[in-house]
Amino acid sequence: MPGVPSAAPPPGLAYDEIVRIVTSGTPPPPGNFQADVAALTTTQTAAATPTPAPRKRGFGGIGSIVGAIAGGGNVAGAAGGAVASNAMDNAAQNSLGAQFGAMGAGFANFLQPHLMRYAFWNGWERVEEVTAQTATIRKCDLGQVIQINLAAKTYTIYTPSTEPLPTAPAMAPARGRSPAAQSAQPGTAVATFNDTTKPLGPLKIEGEPTSGYDTTTSFSTTQATGSCHNGSASIETVQYLAPLAPPTVNSCPVRPPEGLPETATPPTPSGCKPTFSMHRSGPAVPAGRLALYSLVSFGMGSGATPAPAPPPGPSARPSSMGFLTERGNLKTLGPADEGLFGIPQGFTKTP
Repeated sequence: MPGVPSAAPPPGLAYDEIVRIVTSGTPPPPGNFQADVAALTTTQTAAATPTPAPRKRGFGGIGSIVGAIAGGGNVAGAAGGAVASNAMDNAAQNSLGAQFGAMGAGFANFLQPHLMRYAFWNGWERVEEVTAQTATIRKCDLGQVIQINLAAKTYTIYTPSTEPLPTAPAMAPARGRSPAAQSAQPGTAVATFNDTTKPLGPLKIEGEPTSGYDTTTSFSTTQATGSCHNGSASIETVQYLAPLAPPTVNSCPVRPPEGLPETATPPTPSGCKPTFSMHRSGPAVPAGRLALYSLVSFGMGSGATPAPAPPPGPSARPSSMGFLTERGNLKTLGPADEGLFGIPQGFTKTP
């Protein structure tokens, strides 16, 4: 019986991506990718500090802000802290691209816009940091992680378990009362989640039809007593989704940045025991679509968050922090593009 040929891998995808942290002012509007690339190309220099290729990994940071509110300073220590933390982290993870996975190790580098180049095919991925002239190719099904220095024309091959990772920054000491003091003080509060989505309408970006959505996920505690504290936090996500599925990748095992433990130490329970309620309104945001524009911003208390310049989208708001992703130059990949995921000819292997 003749052998049955294996099915050809599905089409892959390549695109360029601008990532930046927005700390104040008005972010670029949706649909401005080519102008932003041109501006970035004229301002960046070859002397820019290289940054590690981004990785997908757990976020952990935004949710801890909310956990601190519920737990009175002992992050995720309150009964509701973990719930709040997970809810806010999920909102962030569903919206942020892979480029902010290593944010904890390279936060300052992303204060300046970075041009990234992504390619996905056959479950493999290639991530190129254009200014730093470095690229990382991951073929996790084959147990290979290839790091390439495009400027020096060298490469190194690692296994997923031996790939060098960014070094985590030193963590500041926790502020507030000790866990023992918190455990000794019971408390109550009313904790409320609100998840509101507004449609922003259609917009053509990079030749692709997209649909826009503005989702605000907020958390607040009121009527606090004892070790509970009143406060609020929110995440706003403005995104324009194309009718394209995000690329499929054979993911390598997730490892934390160097300097962080493989597993977290369970926090000491706090005496704060909030009562929860949750409210959702607006249309459901379609799942499984590639965002060509994504602005994720967060704030605490009455702090404002940024938004894209109108039109379309909400008005700009000052004194905030946001994570902006713009994608463009989309291209379909096939077997003829397999060379993108190999070692360039003439490059030298280094230990």
